[in-house]
Parts: sequence; C-alpha cells; structure tokens
Amino acid sequence: QVLKMDTGLALLIATGATWCGASAISAIGSVIDAPGRDISLSISVVAFFTIFFTFAQPYLALGVGMNERIAGAWIGGSVDQTGNVIASAAIISEEATEVAAIVKIVLNSGLGILATAVAFIWQLRGPKDETKAFSWMFLWDKFPKFVLGYLLCSTVLSVLLPFIEGTAEADALQRAIITMNTWWFALGFVGVGMGTNIKELWHGARKSGIIQGYLVTNIIDIAISFGLSY
Repeated sequence: QVLKMDTGLALLIATGATWCGASAISAIGSVIDAPGRDISLSISVVAFFTIFFTFAQPYLALGVGMNERIAGAWIGGSVDQTGNVIASAAIISEEATEVAAIVKIVLNSGLGILATAVAFIWQLRGPKDETKAFSWMFLWDKFPKFVLGYLLCSTVLSVLLPFIEGTAEADALQRAIITMNTWWFALGFVGVGMGTNIKELWHGARKSGIIQGYLVTNIIDIAISFGLSY
C-alpha cells in the first residue's frame, strides 16, 4: 500500500525475492492467474538484482571474517536462484557451498506448501459481499505440478545414487541430469524473453514501484536470513 503496488504484482515480487526467484514467481503467477507481463517483469527485476547480490554477499562475508558455515547458510537463505546460490557460496569455500545448497534445497522443497497456502487464501479472497465456496479441486488445479517432479526426482536420486556411487553409471546419471536441467531452464527463459518487450518492461518497472518493492523485500530477507544463520 505504501508503494501503491498492485496486489498481484507485489505478491509475485515478494515471493521471488524471498523464496527462489523465477521458480517461485512462475508458481505463484499460475496460482493467482497473473498476467504474463507481470510475471516477465518480476522475473527480470529479480534476475537483474540477483547478479549484484551473488557477488556482494560472499565478498562482504569474507571482508568481515564471517564463519564459513554461517556465511553459507546466509547465502542459501537470501540469494535467489539455485545456480546463483552455488556460484555465490563457491567464492567463499567448498564447505560454505555445501551448507548453502542444503538450505536452498529445503527452501525449494517448501515451494509447494507456499503455493498451496497462497492458492487457499487467494480462493477465499474477493469482495466482502461475495461468498466463495471452498474447493479442493481448485487447490489441485493451481498447485505447481513441477514441484511434484522435483520431489520425485529428488527421491529417486536420493535412493538410487548411494547404490551406484563411485561408478561410471553414477557419474553419467548426474551429468545427464545437470544437462537436462540446463536445457530446460534455458528453454524456460527463452520463452520469457520472447514475451518481453524491453521498452515496456522499463516503463512498467518505473511506474509500478516493483524495483522499490523488491529492494525493501530483499533487504528484509537478507536481514532475517542473517539472523537465522546464527
């Protein structure tokens, strides 16, 4: 309300800044039926500023002599996008990278719960004089199905890899998964880019208050993550 932002756009940028970037924005965008323009705008703003924080946070941690495990947890909880988290924590140490990855995986795993909660609240949201009947099918329809794929793949790998660890098959499997991950993300962002008009994006960012909203939300997220890391 202070920034006079549209409720849907504010929700997109808030979840993107505090949860896991583009994945969270895409998931919540489908839940609230957000316009493609708002989703593209939110992803672009988060991606742009994440580049800065990817380098600023680890060098700040190194500069003040922060404990490596604490720094890893801090980065894992506050830097958006899994790839950026790994790249950021790797600047500090291998131990920080491992801790950051674990924290980020926990956050990613909770995306389904977040999306379900938002879907539940959004379904009941509306004019005060309008009564909406609750529907479990609505929750299922709005639930981001890619979260189920994430949980399935994570479970299969967690069970399978220990049995073949150290073998050529294990190395090949991990390389194949990384390659698939890279290509699917590339295709996703190409799709976002094809629907993005840079001129309209810039004007939209200036007028909507989304940049101010992102910075305020992200600073709060960084502060909370820093406190929880201890």
